[in-house]
Amino acid sequence: MGDVSTDRLPRLIPRIDEQRCTGCGNCQALCPTQAVQVVDGKAIIVRQEACTYCDVCETFCPEGAIGRPFVIVFASHASAD
Repeated sequence: MGDVSTDRLPRLIPRIDEQRCTGCGNCQALCPTQAVQVVDGKAIIVRQEACTYCDVCETFCPEGAIGRPFVIVFASHASAD
C-alpha cells in the first residue's frame, strides 16, 4: 500500500478555549511566527498557515486555555512479498 499522504490529513492548529482565555498576551508575545494574536481580549490564531504547531503557546498559557489536538494515523503495512 505505502505511506499515508499528509495531504489528506486535516491542518492542525492549536485550540483556544474562549472561556478560559483571559487575553494576557503571553501567546502573542512568545509565538515565534506571530500566528496568534489577542483580538478583543481573546487569543486567536490569525495566521493558520504560519502556525508550526510548536508547543510555545500551550506551554506558556497560564490559564491552560490553549491545547494542541492530535490525529492518530494508522499506516498500512507493506506486504512482505
